[in-house]
Amino acid sequence: MKPQIIQAVLIVLIVVAGIVGYFVGQQVATPTVPGVEITRYMTITLRETLTLPGPTTTIVLTTPVTPPTTTPPQFVGTVKVGALLPLNLPIGTMMLAAIQLAIEEINAAGGVLNHKVELVPYDTQWSGDKAAEGYRKLAEDGVKVIFGVFGSHEALAIMDLLPLYEVLIIASGAVSDAIDAKVLENYEYYKYWFRAYVNATSQAAATWDLLAYLSRRFGWTKVAWIYEDLPWVIPHALYGQERSKKEGIEVVTAIGVPADITSFTDVFARVMASGAQYITWQFSGTEDYVYARDYFLGQVPLLAVGGGTYAMLNIFYNQTMGAAEGLICISWGFPAPITPRTMEFYEKYSKLLGTEPLFTTWYAYDSVYVWAEAVKKAGTFETDKVIKALETSTFVGTAGIYEFTRSHTAKLAPDRIYPIYFQWQQGRRVVVWPFRVVEQGTRLLLPKSVDGTRVWVEIPWP
Repeated sequence: MKPQIIQAVLIVLIVVAGIVGYFVGQQVATPTVPGVEITRYMTITLRETLTLPGPTTTIVLTTPVTPPTTTPPQFVGTVKVGALLPLNLPIGTMMLAAIQLAIEEINAAGGVLNHKVELVPYDTQWSGDKAAEGYRKLAEDGVKVIFGVFGSHEALAIMDLLPLYEVLIIASGAVSDAIDAKVLENYEYYKYWFRAYVNATSQAAATWDLLAYLSRRFGWTKVAWIYEDLPWVIPHALYGQERSKKEGIEVVTAIGVPADITSFTDVFARVMASGAQYITWQFSGTEDYVYARDYFLGQVPLLAVGGGTYAMLNIFYNQTMGAAEGLICISWGFPAPITPRTMEFYEKYSKLLGTEPLFTTWYAYDSVYVWAEAVKKAGTFETDKVIKALETSTFVGTAGIYEFTRSHTAKLAPDRIYPIYFQWQQGRRVVVWPFRVVEQGTRLLLPKSVDGTRVWVEIPWP
C-alpha cells in the first residue's frame, strides 16, 4: 500500500480515536516530593507509563461464577466493601467489572471469614469533590475497605478524611508521589492508604531500566525524549535527569507535545538532527496513532521505546494498518507467565467481557484478593490488624507479587510488580523485557536506513 494511502487511512483513524474519547489518566499527578521512596530493586530492570480507554458502555457482570462444589457456601454474615471509581469513564466501568469478578469468585469460594462480600459502588465522576463525598458516604455506610480510586486528584481530595473515618483504601491507580510523601511524613494520620500499583517515580525508574540496558547492549549514549506536555510527566523528567547521568546517557533533546498533536513530522526531524541513537516516548491520550503514523511515513531509523494509552492495546497494530511495526511498548499487566494466576484471569475476563483486561483493570482485580488475604491472615476485619497484615505479607496476584513499601505502595522489582515491554512484530506483541518472561527463540527488530528506506534487521534476543 502506498504511504499516501496509509496516511489518509490513519488520519481517519485518529479522528475516530478522538471521538472514542481521551482519558487523561494520571495527568494531575503532582511533582515528586522530597522524601518519596523510589521502589527499584534490580540489577537489570525495566518500565513506565499508563492511562487507558475502554468500551463506551457500562459493564455489568451477570454471568455467575460456578462454585468449586455443588454445595452453596454457608455464610455467617455479610461484610460491605466499597468501590470508588469514575464510572462516567470506560476505565471506571472496566475496573468495576474486575472488582465484581473478584468478589464473585471469593464469595463462591466461601467469602471472607465466612462472610459474604457485598459491593457498594460509588461514581466519582472523575471529580475530587465527588471522590471525597463518596468516601464519606461509603464510610458512613459501614464498608470495611474501598477499592479503585483511579485519579491522583481524587486520592488527594480524600487523604485528610482518612483519620476521621479510618476506612482502608486500596487504590489501583493514583500514582502521585505526593500521596506517598504524606504516608511517610505522618504515618498515623495516613496509614489507611495503600496502593496496589506503583507510584510515578517507580514508573520512571522502570522505563530507565530498559533504556539503560539498551545503552549497554548496543553502546548507545544519546537518547531523545518525546513526552506529553502534562503534569503527570514531571516525575519522569526529574528522575530521568538523575538516572541519565548515572548511566552515562545524554538526553540530547526533550520535546513536549500537546495531547491534541496532529503531526510528529517536525518532532522527528528535530530528533534526527539531535544525533539521538534511540527514542523514548510517553503519552496518555490519542497521540499514539499520530506517532505511529509519522514514525512509519518518516521512515525513522531509530528504535522507539516507550508507552502510551492505545499502543498497548491488542488491536493497535491493525488500527494503524501496520504502522506500529517495530515500536516497543510498555504494558502493566499482560498475557504472559507473570504468575500462576495471570493467564487464568486474562482468559476469564476476556471471555466474560469480550475485551482483554488492560492497565489498572489487573490491579483492581488483585486489590480485592490482597485485602481478602490480609483479613484472613489477621483473622479479623479490625482495621489496625488488617493494616499490619498488609504491611508484613506478600500477596501473589495476576500482575505480579505485591509487597508494600513504607509509603504503602507496591514495590517495583522483577520478582514483585513489574511491567512488560513488547515489540510490535507483524501484528504480534512479542515480549522483549524483562528477560524472565521472554520466550526462547525471540528476535528483536532493529531499524536501519538503506538509501532512505527503513528496514528491520532481526537479531537474537536476549
